[in-house]
Amino acid sequence: MLLEKLSNARGVSGNETEVREILIEAIKDRVAEYRVDSLGNLIALKKAKAARGRAPLRVMLAAHMDEVGLMIVHHDSNGHLRFAKVGGIDDRVLLSKVVLIGKDKIPGVIGVKPIHLLKAKEREQVLDADSLTIDIGAKSKEEAQSAVKVGDYASFATEFGELGDGLVKGKSLDDRAGCAALVEILKRDYPFDLYGVFTVQEEVGARGVSGNET
Repeated sequence: MLLEKLSNARGVSGNETEVREILIEAIKDRVAEYRVDSLGNLIALKKAKAARGRAPLRVMLAAHMDEVGLMIVHHDSNGHLRFAKVGGIDDRVLLSKVVLIGKDKIPGVIGVKPIHLLKAKEREQVLDADSLTIDIGAKSKEEAQSAVKVGDYASFATEFGELGDGLVKGKSLDDRAGCAALVEILKRDYPFDLYGVFTVQEEVGARGVSGNET
């Protein structure tokens, strides 16, 4: 299932390559042409089925490829990793989440200092992302640095699956469901030129769609 492949793919904003490759494979035999622009947007053109003596109308539909995630910004002396959020993530959902880091998909878990070390005020409030770290099992800063680099992306390790009758759960269904729908749309014929644009960096300010070269 295309939606399953797209949901399981890793594509934090600014690093959408894996998602884009899946989409290229899905559309390459269904469109007149496709290209990747300087930002990383995938732009596909479905030519009008029949011309009527004049230039066909042009229509663009867009869906974004990227997902929210994390970026590694520091290695602590104990081997834990500090991170920055990429996109709008509610701090309340971060604690205990499993993530996959970098090209090698190093597993880690987001944690916080033990409750007996928390100050009274800290116990009564949601801890922000700056208070959290990722544990990859490293025993030292040097061991962590050998496995994960500053600037590596981390994505949430949520696998696609079915829930009951006709329902699914998964990571990044916003907007991988839109990407899957756009692929299906591009399989049909239309009396106008249809540009299907799979955009990058929507989660960090819609940069892809605002700067795409269609």
